[in-house]
Amino acid sequence: MILHLKWHPLRQHFSDAWNLMMGMPWLIVLSAALMLMAEFAGERWLRPAWSFHELLVWRDVAQPLLLQALLEEARMMHGFLSVWPLALCLPLVLVLLTWRVIRFPFRYGSRRQQSFERWLPAAGMVLSWAWVFLEIAHVSRLVPEWLETLRLAMRTVFCSLTMALTQVILIRIVIAWEKPKHRDDPKDIGLALEHTFVRWRSLVGLAALDLLWLLLIQVQGGLGGLSQWFMIEAMLFFLAIPTAVARMPGAFLNQGAKAMHILWRALLPLLGMTVTVVLLLMLTRYASALIQGMTGPGTWLTWVLLPLHALVLATVRNWVFLACVFTLLRHGFKPSTRTRQLI
Repeated sequence: MILHLKWHPLRQHFSDAWNLMMGMPWLIVLSAALMLMAEFAGERWLRPAWSFHELLVWRDVAQPLLLQALLEEARMMHGFLSVWPLALCLPLVLVLLTWRVIRFPFRYGSRRQQSFERWLPAAGMVLSWAWVFLEIAHVSRLVPEWLETLRLAMRTVFCSLTMALTQVILIRIVIAWEKPKHRDDPKDIGLALEHTFVRWRSLVGLAALDLLWLLLIQVQGGLGGLSQWFMIEAMLFFLAIPTAVARMPGAFLNQGAKAMHILWRALLPLLGMTVTVVLLLMLTRYASALIQGMTGPGTWLTWVLLPLHALVLATVRNWVFLACVFTLLRHGFKPSTRTRQLI
């Protein structure tokens, strides 16, 4: 693996991704903490899906590991951070967004703002607070079945919105590191949040796409192997849309068309990056699962080492995610030969 990375054609992207990650240690801690919280909330982020004896026969777990690594890469490019229970913080963000859209209308659009565009964030803010109160009521007392169904539906919707919001913020941080206009731009999270707020109309469309992925992921356990491959292929086909939203202001449909151009221009580098990313994720997941199998499932030693598993996995995931974003930005937005001649 060391030799592979040393002579990799995209080794500069991996090197820059590592340097950027080392400058943001909070992202590793945040990713690990969110994975741990999601694990305790019932989702599977760190626990292995195979027994210890299955892991001892590599041929039995090679194909499932490959499928999981491909799905993990596709999910990272649409939503890197674990969004539950992070989505509970979304109402606070929507309060800030609503206030700024109403207070500074011309900062968030080049044309005259229509009335429904001004009050749409306010409606989302009110609904998000109603959803949080439903979550609190679910913990404190029994609720009717229809209210429980409404709570789960609203949770999925606001998780998709959180997924889109956090993804664009992270990509904006990478863009600020890649081409800073001022010296402190790469460290200014508020600036990344402001650029994300400017694209709030596109975030609605991106959240609708992420809602589709969340619904498909929730039912993937009942799907066959061929259906999972089709889902991974669809997620990889739309892989560049979050990057296009973060990189380009404007209408969501125009950003979707630009995402197809980005994917076409960066196709070969992305294929080379995917081979390395999948290999790294497979080895990391296999090593983590093997150690958890050796310590025994559900033992005190497993729970003590679980934060260490989360930190190691978060480090690898951050590294390969940032490398993929660099690949999309540097190859997908590279000007054509004719543009260079005109320049």
